[in-house]
Amino acid sequence: MKVRDIMDPSPDIIRTSDTFEHLIKILSEAKYHVVFIVDKEDKLVGIVTEGDIIKVLIPKYITVDESLISVMGVDYFEKKCIESKNLTINEIMSKVAFMVNEDDPIIKAAALIVVNRIQSVPVVRDGKVVGIVPRSILLKHITRVLAEN
Repeated sequence: MKVRDIMDPSPDIIRTSDTFEHLIKILSEAKYHVVFIVDKEDKLVGIVTEGDIIKVLIPKYITVDESLISVMGVDYFEKKCIESKNLTINEIMSKVAFMVNEDDPIIKAAALIVVNRIQSVPVVRDGKVVGIVPRSILLKHITRVLAEN
């Protein structure tokens, strides 16, 4: 079977020109906890996960010394949320490192997910997003295959 046979054809997508607030709204309702970012030609250029958003709100020095959390105000997180309101999508997104074509075999999507420890992989046709293959769809596919045999 090919990726197109199992992919979800309705991934969450926003444009690089969209706002941080729009991104948060879409991501908070996203089925797979990931939003794909496209440019004005609808080409896939980036990805944002829930983890990316939280990373933006945490100062880098905390990852070096957690004891510094004690010097931060109680409302630091909330203030940082408000300050981040004007961030551009380009400042938040990660570049897409992994993707599959809709004609690729399912094993390619599964291998990318496992080897790279990611939750899902975008499916593209001519550089444009046409679907998503998350771990949950792979598990459903395994269930179907076992049930049929």
